Amino acid sequence: MKFAAIHQIVAGFAAGDAISLEAVAIRDVCRALGAASEIFVPMENVAEDGKAQVRPLEEYRPAAGELLIYHYSIQSRATEAFRRSAARKAVIYHNVTPAEFFRGFDERVVRQLEEGRRDLTEVAQAADAVWADSAFNAAEVAALGAKNVRVLPLLFSASTFDVPADPVVLQGLSGPSKKILFVGRMAPNKCVEELIEAFAWYHKRIERRSELILVGSERTCPRYFAMLRMFAAELDLMSVSFVRYASPAGLIAYYQRADLFATTSRHEGYCLPVVEAMFKDVPVLARRIGGVPEALDGAGATYDEATPAELACLMHRMISAGALRNEILAGQRERIRRLLARPVREEFQALLAGL
Repeated sequence: MKFAAIHQIVAGFAAGDAISLEAVAIRDVCRALGAASEIFVPMENVAEDGKAQVRPLEEYRPAAGELLIYHYSIQSRATEAFRRSAARKAVIYHNVTPAEFFRGFDERVVRQLEEGRRDLTEVAQAADAVWADSAFNAAEVAALGAKNVRVLPLLFSASTFDVPADPVVLQGLSGPSKKILFVGRMAPNKCVEELIEAFAWYHKRIERRSELILVGSERTCPRYFAMLRMFAAELDLMSVSFVRYASPAGLIAYYQRADLFATTSRHEGYCLPVVEAMFKDVPVLARRIGGVPEALDGAGATYDEATPAELACLMHRMISAGALRNEILAGQRERIRRLLARPVREEFQALLAGL
């Protein structure tokens, strides 16, 4: 079936956000296939750097003979627009973070996540097709009764990195210290405090010339962000940097200077930053949770549980020049080679054929 238009609805949009990047990639594929394609978002949830890419949700006009794709991850007024649409409908499930992570930090977000979980079954039933960006997410939505859930692994576009690294950021990172990098939302499910505690061991017991760089906005959960800053201060860690915002050029600079990418997250539907780090040839250390193994696809180094001291020792081995680091980087390069050879257009056309 050929659709004259394939539009998308997203609950929120920001330039570096994984779901936002996927929406842009799908829009570009749709346009390449000859379909009109726009991204509609509630404008109160659009970051300033993303406004040029999207249109207000109120401008969406549903029509028969079109396809509407809804990127689902949280309760949003976009859900009602999806329900009402006369178009054929597909939902891409990106996972709803368990509300328990936010309890005690932001009760408004807790309610949104709880409602998002409750609405998921109805949203899936209202769709003509249910897709998920990882097998982990597909299993979760299938457990709620959704039939014939198909997997469309989260899209990665190398063109995102087709800009030169920010020279100012590069200069600020030019010192000889070992640099451990985390990129992602500052949200409780990321368990960044565990990374800070492991870094404290590494910095104080193994390598004094080291720094931890945390790149991510505090907007998701300001109280959690404040707790992280207080925790770093309590541990007397002057070498922990909180970078609230990084432009695309700035983000490239952080990856370019990093000696290690590390994440201690306890809930991930996929985890795009581990792919970005591998693409920039940074060794990746991640907890083996949720969709992370799918994102890594056998590359990087993973763990289930570890003490701060154990993580610090593993960081040291991965940062130090030697056989382990070389083996990890070789595996990551092979993973990226497979990823860049992925026939995205054909995968997407196969999903459309199913409609």
